[in-house]
Amino acid sequence: MSPLRRVTVAASVGLLLACSGTTGPVAGTLKVNLADPNNGQDGAVLLVLSAPVVPTSVAAGAGLTLWGAPVTAANATLVLTGTVSTGTILTLQVDDINKVAQYNATLQQVASSSDYTLRPLVGYSLTVTK
Repeated sequence: MSPLRRVTVAASVGLLLACSGTTGPVAGTLKVNLADPNNGQDGAVLLVLSAPVVPTSVAAGAGLTLWGAPVTAANATLVLTGTVSTGTILTLQVDDINKVAQYNATLQQVASSSDYTLRPLVGYSLTVTK
C-alpha cells in the first residue's frame, strides 16, 4: 500500500470514529429538586412522579424518609417526611439520563412541620434535573 493511500485510509478511519459518537442510553441519576418558600418549616410532601419507564431505584434526599417505594409503575404517588427544605428531595436511578425531559414530578400537597396543616402550594415548585 502506498504511503498516500495509508494516510487516506487512516484519516478515513479517524473521521468515522469521530463521527460515530455515543447514541445509546446513558444510565445514571436524576434529581427531583424542590423550591420551598417555607424552607425548613415543612414536614411532609406528597408528589406524583411520572416517568417514561420505571426507575431502577428511588431514594429520599438527605434527612428525609420516603414512603411509597419501591416504585413499580411509571406513575407513582410518593410521600417524603422529615425536615423538608429547598434542594434535592428525591434521587432516581434511571436507564437513560438523556430522557430527563420525559420525567415529571407534580407537587400535590405540602404540610407544615409544626402541626402538619396543609399549606397553599403558591411559591412551591418541583424540577427534575441531571
